[in-house]
Amino acid sequence: MNSKLYRRRNNHVLTACAVMLAASMNVYSWSVSGTVKNNSTGAALSGVAVSVKDSTKYSTTTDASGNFKLESSVGVIKNHSIVTSTYSLKVKNNDLFITVPQNGMLELAIFNCSGRSLWSSKVTTTDKSAKLQLPSTLSHTAAYLQVKQANATKIHSLAWTSDGLHIGPSSGASQSVNQVTAAAMANPTLVFKKTDFRDTSITMSSETMTNMAVSMTPSTPDATCALPTNPKWTSSGILVNIKPDSKHNMASVKDPTIQKYNGNWLIYCTIYNKTNSTWSMQFIKFADFSQAAAQTPFFMDQVPGFSGYKCAPELFYFEPKKIWYLIWQQQPPAYSTTTTPDNPSSWSSPKQFGVSGLPSLPIDYFPIADATNFYLFFTGDDGKVYRCKTTVANFPNGFSSPVVVKSGDKSVIFEGSCHFKVKGTTNTYLHLVEGMGGTGRVYSAWTSEGIEGTWKDYRVGTNTPFAGKNNVTFPAGVTDWSDDVSHGELLRDNPNQEQIIDPCNLQFLYQGMAPGSGGAYENLPYRIGLLTLQK
Repeated sequence: MNSKLYRRRNNHVLTACAVMLAASMNVYSWSVSGTVKNNSTGAALSGVAVSVKDSTKYSTTTDASGNFKLESSVGVIKNHSIVTSTYSLKVKNNDLFITVPQNGMLELAIFNCSGRSLWSSKVTTTDKSAKLQLPSTLSHTAAYLQVKQANATKIHSLAWTSDGLHIGPSSGASQSVNQVTAAAMANPTLVFKKTDFRDTSITMSSETMTNMAVSMTPSTPDATCALPTNPKWTSSGILVNIKPDSKHNMASVKDPTIQKYNGNWLIYCTIYNKTNSTWSMQFIKFADFSQAAAQTPFFMDQVPGFSGYKCAPELFYFEPKKIWYLIWQQQPPAYSTTTTPDNPSSWSSPKQFGVSGLPSLPIDYFPIADATNFYLFFTGDDGKVYRCKTTVANFPNGFSSPVVVKSGDKSVIFEGSCHFKVKGTTNTYLHLVEGMGGTGRVYSAWTSEGIEGTWKDYRVGTNTPFAGKNNVTFPAGVTDWSDDVSHGELLRDNPNQEQIIDPCNLQFLYQGMAPGSGGAYENLPYRIGLLTLQK
């Protein structure tokens, strides 16, 4: 799609969002109720302040039984039809009727608030009218109808209520709107506050939620731990296995990224699809790791803009702009954004970061930021770790050309680097890099003071790895399914760009494969498992 046309269309759609919000039309009407309890004792908590993040309009307090209820006002869009100077529209059930003064072509499209296309159609009227059937999957979705006639384009708001679909008047495009604010009204984040308890936030996953169970943790001082001197790990069995379908004859599932969101673990990862000989991505979510193996994957090449070579994803929440990012290689680094990372269809159209001066095979991009700068680390299968940076204020734009921050033998430095700030320290960072190893793939580790500080050896090489065959065991009843600890990352409590890990509770999600596996790299049967630090 022409980029200027996309921006104009997106501006129209976002303006429609702004108009609807400003007019209090409340297409995003929502209701939530539930109970807040003490996570330690299970007792109901009264007097908890409940509010909506980034809004002063909605608030309440839990009663003596810990109960609360919040809701937005009822929508006021009541029109099933609309008349403009050049056409009229009428909605009945899921049918759209169009009447024009003279026959001609109209282009119609429905977009959500982020500008993503949900449906489109071209129609040439006969007898000055036409009838189109709207997709039933749009029910209860905040959306906008674009009508293009000759050189004129108009945007209409759409709203679903108990008595069907309503259509609003057209809007102009002279205003601007903060996309995140509009989306936040569609899926508000509730904030729970009480003295002597940690603040808790939950993002609504639907427009009506009842019996929401909220747990608040007493705010005792956090325990801190040093990085382990001699780490030893216990591995799970295979958590994420190969699950092909008719369009995805998979050879492997690998390169996982993981974050916690709304009580679920979200995993985006790479697959190799032998059907079209392409690296692409899949998504699963689950509440507990015991449920991971049963999940059916969602293949990301179904999402507009995500077909073709895209792999090695990284997921994080960019707190300054209150939006989630998914980044990946294709070979240059690319990204997409959403406010609902648990909905894989919600990601925006992919964009490239525009980093210049990349080496010949840049792979495995990993994001991390401090208070001032935002960094992308990556490798290149050449014994080097690279880093480029921009400011937090300018992200995702303005990245510098990469510099080499660490070099070494490929047995130690090969690919799959990941980088974290160590909880309980002022400015200590942990750098992990996958090497080819001597007994299978292995992770080595270094520390630095500051992200740009000099790397100091911590656990380096096959014999003294951070994680590898020499310090990983499989408990009784779990098959020793891998000699490799390959492309993975440590789990974080906070999904934001700071990438903070807690040495008191280290877990590492990794890819492995059956010992003795061989052949072409794309056909290696990688699966995904979880390491837990022994205490």
